[in-house]
Amino acid sequence: VREAACQAIAELAAHLGKSKDYHDVLQSQVDLLMQALLMCFHDESWPVRDEACLGCGILCKAYPEECRPELGTLWQRWTEQLTDQIWSVRKDAAVALGDAMEAYGQEFYQKIKVLVNDLLPSAKKQAPMTREEFKARQNDAAAHTDSQLFSCGSLAPKLKKRKDGAGRIGCSSCDVTRERQLWEATDGCIYLVAELVKRCTAEDSVVSLTDAEIRGYMEQLIDVCRVQHFPQADDLRATLWGQVPIMAEALGKQRFKRNGYLEIFTDLLFSNLESRTASQLSKHAAGQCAEDCADLIGVAIFRGRLEDYQRDIFDDAMREREAMPKGPAMGGPSFSPFGPQGLVGQMGL
Repeated sequence: VREAACQAIAELAAHLGKSKDYHDVLQSQVDLLMQALLMCFHDESWPVRDEACLGCGILCKAYPEECRPELGTLWQRWTEQLTDQIWSVRKDAAVALGDAMEAYGQEFYQKIKVLVNDLLPSAKKQAPMTREEFKARQNDAAAHTDSQLFSCGSLAPKLKKRKDGAGRIGCSSCDVTRERQLWEATDGCIYLVAELVKRCTAEDSVVSLTDAEIRGYMEQLIDVCRVQHFPQADDLRATLWGQVPIMAEALGKQRFKRNGYLEIFTDLLFSNLESRTASQLSKHAAGQCAEDCADLIGVAIFRGRLEDYQRDIFDDAMREREAMPKGPAMGGPSFSPFGPQGLVGQMGL
């Protein structure tokens, strides 16, 4: 119910906020809606916190001045979510920060810039761990006893109210949560940098970034994603390869091709593709990234920018991808940024 309520608030803000005829209808209720969303940030259920995070960003974008008094609290909540244990929460926190940047412009971007510079290198400080140690911990029953439980047929965890006075809302009984890890802060920053590039290269952007600034961000991403001293480093690289095509598409074919962006990440990309120890998830993401970038600038041009050994790796990866079974794709526009694809067509809207 709380998750759906957060979605409903976001829908109201998204649709009424940009309407010339109905913008003022919701204006007097913005403070009340904001307080409801802020309360949901304390929920034990991560999907509720996730939707509250997105909802606040959309509300700020639709009614920036009405939401400004809560901006300090929102900044704290958003940056906490950016380092959350759940990857989708981190990703949506980056989306919310992007919405807030569009609402508040250059002043807010400067805060994000400082945040990225502080958090992005966090993975370098992650405690070393071998794959053997990681697997041993995964298979240790004692390490998972009394861990978070989930309701059948629901994404919501079965939890009760916390005893530490945090005011969180929940049900059932569980007091155990996993502590956040430093690499997760870096992972959140990868999504945030992608949001910056995507939004700051739009024609109507309130903040513009030069090629030198964007290359600086990308070089930082590549540098920190070279880490190898803990198993989740592959997860970082999988996240990076998922975001590179998004940034490339935002920059556009000509800008991406002519301003040295491709050369920034090809070395790490093909090292990941040819690695015998990398996770299958990161290798698949790397292959998808290579295919998407080649499609954007042209396969012949992409191959022409590679070293001879990289071309061989690329060709092998593309042959493997061609042999992969293709699943059905869900088509149609989305009625909601939170809901399943194709609702608009189903509802005749």
